[in-house]
Amino acid sequence: MPYRMVISTELAKLFSVLSNQKRVRIVEELSRGELSVNDLQSIMGITHAAVSQQLAVLRNNRIVLERREGRNV
Repeated sequence: MPYRMVISTELAKLFSVLSNQKRVRIVEELSRGELSVNDLQSIMGITHAAVSQQLAVLRNNRIVLERREGRNV
């Protein structure tokens, strides 16, 4: 696959992931520093499950990384 096609494909995937308002907000909040799922839940006013689902999409697309500390992720 030509280099430009690979770049176009990867950019399309990135834009697709960031087309969700909640995911963009999570990235914006995390750009200021590390936050737990509970912190994001409080800031955004959405359920713990909703935050976790959006973080999973961001992790699967290598936009955010998780860090474990004891029982906390």
